[in-house]
Amino acid sequence: MCLSHTAGLSCPPCSIRERLKVICLNRPAALQDNLSASSDPAAICSFDYEAIQAPTRPLIHQSARFIYIKRGRGVIEIGGEPYDIKPDMLVAVTPWGITEITQVEQTLQLMLIVYDYHYINSMLKGIAGMEEDSSELLRFLSMEPVVYLDSVQAACVDSLAEQLRTELGVESTRVNPPQERPLSQLYVTNKLIELMILYRRYVMATRGEKDYEKDIAAERSILSYLYAHSAERLTLASVAGAFFISESTLSKRIAETTGTTFSKLLSSIRIEKVSDYLIYTDLTLDAIATLTGFVDASHLSKHFVAQVGVAPIKFRKIYAKSKTKFNRTNKDIAYQITDYIYKNFATEKLTAGQVASRFGISVAEMNRLMLYHSDMNFETLLNFVRVNRACELLASTEYYVIDVAFEVGYSNIKTFNTNFLKFKGMTPTEFRSRITLQKPDGSETGRNKK
Repeated sequence: MCLSHTAGLSCPPCSIRERLKVICLNRPAALQDNLSASSDPAAICSFDYEAIQAPTRPLIHQSARFIYIKRGRGVIEIGGEPYDIKPDMLVAVTPWGITEITQVEQTLQLMLIVYDYHYINSMLKGIAGMEEDSSELLRFLSMEPVVYLDSVQAACVDSLAEQLRTELGVESTRVNPPQERPLSQLYVTNKLIELMILYRRYVMATRGEKDYEKDIAAERSILSYLYAHSAERLTLASVAGAFFISESTLSKRIAETTGTTFSKLLSSIRIEKVSDYLIYTDLTLDAIATLTGFVDASHLSKHFVAQVGVAPIKFRKIYAKSKTKFNRTNKDIAYQITDYIYKNFATEKLTAGQVASRFGISVAEMNRLMLYHSDMNFETLLNFVRVNRACELLASTEYYVIDVAFEVGYSNIKTFNTNFLKFKGMTPTEFRSRITLQKPDGSETGRNKK
């Protein structure tokens, strides 16, 4: 039977495609797509229906979502914790959260509201004077993943879900991206934030007000840690050390959870970020590789083709127009600023104030945006870019160290040495004596080349 009939929702007869998940238990987790809508990579939100008749394998959700279970009974595990599934159950899943339906006693009929977490994050952080409240709201979603609604609460969520369905359409029946309505993005954003606020209020009404100021670092999962630090040169040993476990234990946990290796998982997370840089900037592949933790453009391209199915440049051409849908939004501005830094890093007096003014925002807001979208604030990214360019010059030229410093935008050798040591763990002179620069053809330059 069509889900629209069984759920009592106003949809054309038999227009909903019921996607049944009949999958064996005890299998590695499946990594879901990072897009909010498969029909439109630039969409900030999508709405869909789903019916589940049997237990599922664990699912790793790259995109945030609300799962609104209208009917059915069973058990769902969220981050390893079991919860009874009941009618009118609302589940909040943040990026890289893991869910698994372990029991299905009655067929589950649910609505999926998938959204761009980082876009909503940046919108919330942009509300002057509300930074602390908005941070707590998003953190709350990851700490309290389930709420059981009473009849009045369910009626409110039903209304919100119907408004989103009317605005967005049903994703699983879509052939082409929806025709955008006037102010549609603002409308959908407001509805998502309203749903988040209601979610928090309903949980607190059920549990009673209490102190949720927990140690967020302790709450962070291994997957979340990898996502937050993916631009760094992560190793199995360094991540294992961060969680005070052995490398073998970490490998086993990742394999049991995702069915893949540490390196393949890290690559998947990085590719997600590469996609954004390809769409929202015109940075070179080498620059994007540096920002996302890949060795070079060739390394990035190899992994990108393997996971996405097309070359990075082709992907950029296909989705370049989607950039306009985020025109002047926070996400777009963050990537424009990153692009600007890469093109102007050698300017000696490039300052956060100048760049923020150029883009019509405050320095504080600029740093918040950049932290959310590139994991670095203005100063960190600027020095990161300068030091990497300095490495190329040190390995490929005979310039004096002080000349290299001036060439990449530093006004004095002391600042250059301090930042170089911070990012590379050695002085510029030590780097020059120990490191060679490998060219695309395999040849090397540098004082210690063989």
